[in-house]
Amino acid sequence: MRAGDLVRTTRAQIGVPAGAIGLIIETHEPRAAGASYKIHELRLMAIKSAVKYRRFLSKDLEVVNESR
Repeated sequence: MRAGDLVRTTRAQIGVPAGAIGLIIETHEPRAAGASYKIHELRLMAIKSAVKYRRFLSKDLEVVNESR
């Protein structure tokens, strides 16, 4: 997964249901050495909340469409 990919959430968060669609804006490397996950910042679509950008772990997302 990288910036520009369209993804679907697989785990619900407060104010964001499972299955929500979002666009990856940024990808951050973890600070812990040897960590097997990445942190992705998403721009969520069709969420009626004041917060439109949320961070998710790569294990909580599935790619819908890649931008390659």
